[in-house]
Amino acid sequence: QTNNKRTTNEQQTVNDKDNVIIRFAMKFPLTKDKIAAAFGCCCRLNEEDVELDPDCNEKWRRDAFKIFEAADWTEFNVGYTRTYYDIDRWGMRVGQEKTEFVDMSKPRPCSYSSKTDRDGIVKETTIIEAPTSHANSSNLPEEYRGITLRQLRAVWAMVVRRCVPEGWTDWKGNLLTPEEVMFYHVYTYIILPFTCEKQTSFVQALPSTVGPQPPHFFISHYWGNTIMGFIQCLEQAIQDYRVNCNDDHESRGGGMTADTPLWVCAYGDNQWALEDHIPDDPRETRFVKAMSIAKGRTISILDEEGTVFSRIWCMFQIFLTLMSSKGAMAEENSKNGLLSVYTTHTHIYRETDNSEEEERKAVGIILGGSTSDLGIFERICTRETSFPFELIKKVLSIYVEKANASYEPDRIHILNALLGNTGDRINDNPPATHEKYVELNNKFWGSFASSATALQHAAREGGEGWIKMIEAFANGGMEGELRFNFNSNGVFGELTAAQATQLVAHLPPTIESLIIAEANYGVEFLEALIQRVKQLHDMKELTIKNTLVGGDEGGGQQVGLRLAEILSTNTTIERLHLWNTDLIGTENVEQWGDALMKNDTMTELNLKLIGYA
Repeated sequence: QTNNKRTTNEQQTVNDKDNVIIRFAMKFPLTKDKIAAAFGCCCRLNEEDVELDPDCNEKWRRDAFKIFEAADWTEFNVGYTRTYYDIDRWGMRVGQEKTEFVDMSKPRPCSYSSKTDRDGIVKETTIIEAPTSHANSSNLPEEYRGITLRQLRAVWAMVVRRCVPEGWTDWKGNLLTPEEVMFYHVYTYIILPFTCEKQTSFVQALPSTVGPQPPHFFISHYWGNTIMGFIQCLEQAIQDYRVNCNDDHESRGGGMTADTPLWVCAYGDNQWALEDHIPDDPRETRFVKAMSIAKGRTISILDEEGTVFSRIWCMFQIFLTLMSSKGAMAEENSKNGLLSVYTTHTHIYRETDNSEEEERKAVGIILGGSTSDLGIFERICTRETSFPFELIKKVLSIYVEKANASYEPDRIHILNALLGNTGDRINDNPPATHEKYVELNNKFWGSFASSATALQHAAREGGEGWIKMIEAFANGGMEGELRFNFNSNGVFGELTAAQATQLVAHLPPTIESLIIAEANYGVEFLEALIQRVKQLHDMKELTIKNTLVGGDEGGGQQVGLRLAEILSTNTTIERLHLWNTDLIGTENVEQWGDALMKNDTMTELNLKLIGYA
């Protein structure tokens, strides 16, 4: 497994998860292209690493048939029993544990909650159907092979029942427990055997599949994810996206239920015909088609090492997500592609409205919050605060141009695709540096750095890590509303005056609304804020409240004059709110009036308790 052509510095110990693929390659009749297609986003494998046995094709099929004939497939063909709790208006578990039998013996239509109230109570349900051209297709395209959580729960139920009694093992022969079973093992013990008769995708082989199942979300993940952790992340995501009470929620994928399809490569691909999925241009792959149907909405399942983001295929999926508003996936009523990143992490969640607590197994970071957060900043912060900061720091050290590929041509093709090269240029030797790499890296880092939990933890650690975080924050392209409450009990109350000043000096230039509260840090802070406001060319609304400059008599009014001067020529801000601040007073009110009369854009001025010194 060591490539003799590698230099000493390039030689690495292939970890257990990657070694599984080597074993598959030795056991199964896969060409190198097939291996790359099947596992390209989750392992490192060079052409020289394996020698394939051309005579093992029949043995491969025999092994799958043996498992198929010996195993009990009740969970897929009949159904399974699961336990659950009802949830309240805040998404918290209530009452006693309940049990239900889930029928898997007949097709079940896919759907989502097309209208809910603010508490997630379903008002309307919409059946998800494919276009007429694919509605009755006997050869269902990969992009319409989504899988529902109800079907994924059946996989987990089978893992729990079969793993130990059947003596499932890893590639070294070590016995597995259900909690240790990864996609690698499910591929061997479930996916291949269950599909060996019909040689279709796993989704198509399930009796519960109704036909085309267009995905609402695309799932980007690592085959080293455990099945248990994968399910835990999706269970939490469905709770976070259950609300769908306005157009923004609709465009962000709100109204998710256990019957809402998700695209997962392991289950949507026909593992018996992977050679059909390897065009040179990655923009023509099944990934892109499925992501287009999902309208650029991606849920990334992050393992504890952050491995998924070191894979070139996964970074290509991130590129398509973050840049989707500029390409074919853009829609008139949608924002940039929505990236949600979930990871397993057992923690105690405390609800902001009633202080009730519960243990949760997974947590997600979502730029702009989940639909169930209702755009309420405190709810977003509370939900995301337990996301492991060590993972966020690892993300800031990942560069798309340095991502790994199992198959070197894949890396070349993907980097060229990122640069916009097509045709024969897809095989060009990609440059080591490029502005497109910088753009994607900035957006990728900013997706994490824009979360309150990232900024909070970075501020506590201070030093170079803090500077790196706020730089990523500034360059991340965050849109919409940004709110900073510097009250001692607020989200950013722990920041020092110097850190608060550095933070407002690094506000993303793409934000549309800014709210500053309880920022009693003096002249230097307000000067930095005013200077940055001058550079925010997309901002339409500015609110400064409960913020006093203090100091010498009239100090606040002098600073206020500089803000008024900037506003006199501003062409984007439509609404200005100044509450309980000394930026306006008797000494500068006339100058403020003159400045605002020069402004042709502002339509609303809201003043309250001004003139305090």
